[in-house]
Amino acid sequence: MSLFNELGINKRLCKAIAEMGWTEPTPIQLQSIPEGMAGKDMFGQAQTGTGKTGAYSIVAVGRTKSGSSTPTTLIMVPTRELAEQVSNEIRNLTKYTHHAVVSVYGGAPYSEQVKGLKAGCDVVVGTPGRIIDLCEKGYLHFDTVKELVLDEADRMLDMGFIDDMDKIIAMVPEHRQTLMFSATMSDEIRAVAERSMKDPIEVSVSHDSLVPELVKQYYVEVKRNGKMDVLRDIMANGNPKMVIFCSTKKMVDDLYEGMSKEGISIGAIHGDMPQNRRERTIRGFKANRMNILVATDVAARGLDIDNIECVVNYDAPLDPEAYTHRIGRTGRAGRTGVAFTFVTPREDRRIPSYEEYMDRTIERVSRKQIPKIQISNPELKAMHVEEESKHDSARKSKRVEVVAKHAVSKGNQRAPRDADLTVIALDIPKELGASRSDIVGYVMRSSGIGEDKIGRIGIGNVSTFVEVDASVASVTMKALNGTTFCGRKVRASIAPAKVRYKQKNKG
Repeated sequence: MSLFNELGINKRLCKAIAEMGWTEPTPIQLQSIPEGMAGKDMFGQAQTGTGKTGAYSIVAVGRTKSGSSTPTTLIMVPTRELAEQVSNEIRNLTKYTHHAVVSVYGGAPYSEQVKGLKAGCDVVVGTPGRIIDLCEKGYLHFDTVKELVLDEADRMLDMGFIDDMDKIIAMVPEHRQTLMFSATMSDEIRAVAERSMKDPIEVSVSHDSLVPELVKQYYVEVKRNGKMDVLRDIMANGNPKMVIFCSTKKMVDDLYEGMSKEGISIGAIHGDMPQNRRERTIRGFKANRMNILVATDVAARGLDIDNIECVVNYDAPLDPEAYTHRIGRTGRAGRTGVAFTFVTPREDRRIPSYEEYMDRTIERVSRKQIPKIQISNPELKAMHVEEESKHDSARKSKRVEVVAKHAVSKGNQRAPRDADLTVIALDIPKELGASRSDIVGYVMRSSGIGEDKIGRIGIGNVSTFVEVDASVASVTMKALNGTTFCGRKVRASIAPAKVRYKQKNKG
């Protein structure tokens, strides 16, 4: 059994799958789709990059009809980024079944999300906090839910969503199919599975399967100051769509700045960058407005893009598991991929540790051999460029329409600050060296709110600014005021409307 049309999937889904470039099911899809299509509850151990999103999405929309006024499928995810990724994948899958998809999450206006729900939808993908908010406000109804999916359940528990998860599970109809996926199988995760499922089938993907067979793995022995030359050779081999992994945020910044000055179209993401910038960069990379993305491990977690042709480990990771996650960004959904790892003389023992962990061999190549390795797939690249060109035209038309409406109703005035978000000012200056992830963790620990209620973070010379849902702004501000961060007492206040993220006095 190797093709999607042999897994019990209807012809319209198979047609969309073929147009997405998926040729062969991944191991988790082979195991889970037939059981899921039979209506069985499922508890899957699978991490990002294994094809689990495609697996549960195919099952959910394959077992429900489109055209419902209230959702028949509810998918819970831990973060807004994952909510958007999952929603986009389902929209592609349902090109011919016409299921309507709405993503809901905190840190974004209610208006568009409510509009989507009122228009009628088949699938809702969202974070626990916003799902509950919309339900309690009467905008989201669970009466018709037949498919419940809990994605990255372990991460939702780590983020403190256990009560919200239980609340949502209790509100959906008892007669439903439940699909739950987690990277780990802790006792707490199993407890959630036991109280939310009936005789679930267990499926799992071992760590060696995180790297598809279609990924060709190579390593190149280089001196520390010779990495850039080898990277240029790889880039020159067909201009592949690639992700470059670095072990530090400074190296990400250095590569990005250096290559940008050379006129290379490149994007960069790491944990210190504002969330809106990271989202904008990933959207540009997906839309092929840039062919190269340089990233750290943390920032690239959950990066779900099927047409990445090449991964380069600019810095060889110390942890074999990190290695498998990195190179699992390519060779996805039945496509071939290539991974290169740069190894300095001090790192030569890392390759055997990767090989032992995966039970696979990584081929050693010299710099001279790189031009002979086929990395890029011109036909696939042309297909994606054509598809994205259509999407860009549609987006531009919509943008012109929106701008025109604003021009009529507001003249040349700047639109007011989003009423659903409130900006809190914290006297945490840039000189403390705190990253965005440090600030998010501090806010969550001190106030008890979830990450889905936190928007953008701006770190200025004098103060740090945090966007939060207006519904929790007062409670959050009071909770933060007087707490300690990096050994100093913090004052919290509502930021004046004129404050912007780009400070006038840049450091």
